[in-house]
Amino acid sequence: MINYLAVGVAALLAFLIGGLWYSPLLFGTASLTLRGVDPASAPTTMHAAEVAGEFARWLLIVLIVAHLLLRLSINSFASGVQVGFWVWVAIYAALAGSVLHEGYPWRLYAIHAADGLIKLLVISTVLSIWQAHE
Repeated sequence: MINYLAVGVAALLAFLIGGLWYSPLLFGTASLTLRGVDPASAPTTMHAAEVAGEFARWLLIVLIVAHLLLRLSINSFASGVQVGFWVWVAIYAALAGSVLHEGYPWRLYAIHAADGLIKLLVISTVLSIWQAHE
């Protein structure tokens, strides 16, 4: 059975990691520059709809990972991390097409891919450990 509290916690963690990852403290300035946006003129806050959409996006991703872990009967840290890693490989291998075929900057792709890896490892860890303690 899916633990929806764990899903909510994992989605919140992914959301918060993204906020830190794309802040000026880490990769926010580089991300804007690589997208052709002047960091000095970029908005410093997100609209409520963007915030809600970003949280909903990660909630959906966490639910999908939770279903995968449940279907695969994963309830250990090591196995959960492996699933998170392979989900990341599948997603970001597919998205690499934007670099190969559309001229998407590879450094921007690397920033997004690293963010996705951290989030998927955190998500799968939270879900698998929480499941193991039920």
